Amino acid sequence: MSDVWHIVVGAVGVVIVVGVWRDVIDTVVTTRHGQRWSAARKYFEYTWRWYASFGKRIDDPAARERFLVPYGPVSLVGLLAVWVALLVFGWGLLWWGLQNHIEGIDGVVSAIYFSGVTFLTIGYGDIVPQGDLARILAVIAGLNGILTTALVIGLLPTLFGAYTRREAKLLTLDTLEEQVTPVAYLRFHVRNGDLHPLYAEFKSWDDWCADVYDSHTSYPMLLWFRSRQPGRSWTVGLGIVLEAASYLLSTVDVAGHHEAQGLYRRAVMLIDAIRNSGHVKDAEGILGMSDEELRAQFQRVYDTIVDLGLPARPFEEAYEREQTLRRDYVPGLLGMNEVLLAPFEFRTHARPIPITMRMDNESTS
Repeated sequence: MSDVWHIVVGAVGVVIVVGVWRDVIDTVVTTRHGQRWSAARKYFEYTWRWYASFGKRIDDPAARERFLVPYGPVSLVGLLAVWVALLVFGWGLLWWGLQNHIEGIDGVVSAIYFSGVTFLTIGYGDIVPQGDLARILAVIAGLNGILTTALVIGLLPTLFGAYTRREAKLLTLDTLEEQVTPVAYLRFHVRNGDLHPLYAEFKSWDDWCADVYDSHTSYPMLLWFRSRQPGRSWTVGLGIVLEAASYLLSTVDVAGHHEAQGLYRRAVMLIDAIRNSGHVKDAEGILGMSDEELRAQFQRVYDTIVDLGLPARPFEEAYEREQTLRRDYVPGLLGMNEVLLAPFEFRTHARPIPITMRMDNESTS
């Protein structure tokens, strides 16, 4: 192989190593995710598309969830394997370009072999670098392997800590019924026209949205970590509390609603961040419902708000305000559910209390 070819192969190896390390640094250390090409982003995009294609063929929702749940943790291990493979290949090309300075390398296979045993700090000693430059590069390659593994292992507690906080909050989304809906959520937290318990709930979910926004924009791979319980998707839980806040903002004629406004702003900010990640595309329409179906649905919401003793705006005004709010966030939220194959329901999976309790509107005996 000519000297020019040595230089070209070595330069390609350097480009691969530098590019992969830039991706590792951006993903794990600086957590900056701009619009430039990213191996990690493409990895999750293509592997999830392939894996989800099999999930779509499973008709049983519970079986589909069991199939999809392992993707998040397993894909993280796969990402480490991809980084290591690319780095070993890049260093292998560099060693191939420097084969005249390394005893035992006579082709691409032996170069990649030497790259692997050096990167993984195995060091059998059957291939030995000669000269100061080759020896220094061998040390750098070994350090490269140690740092890559250490950075990814150090990332695991951060990822699973954020995942646990996200899922723990979803356990409290309960209306003492099997299935949670925005209307049931309003009924459960509004008592005799008193909005303060609902405001306290909105404040806690505002804090949850801020935490999820910070963790999921820093580490976008958390998007693929699903709930271990079927029917308890974090995107659906987000949609329930966000829709409840939008009902309050559009219909209840009370000044302020600062907690509802704060939750709405943080939730929409979170949805926009996920949309801008490149993994999610806006869904068209609103659950495929016609205008008549939307009006009928909102009529039930409106009647519930009136029954709760809350001052309501005129129906047409409230309906127009609600549609304006929904157009702001529903396409992105539905797009997230479509990409993640999340079922449009939220179930508590909690056993009912084994005694009869008096309802709020029942008098004592």
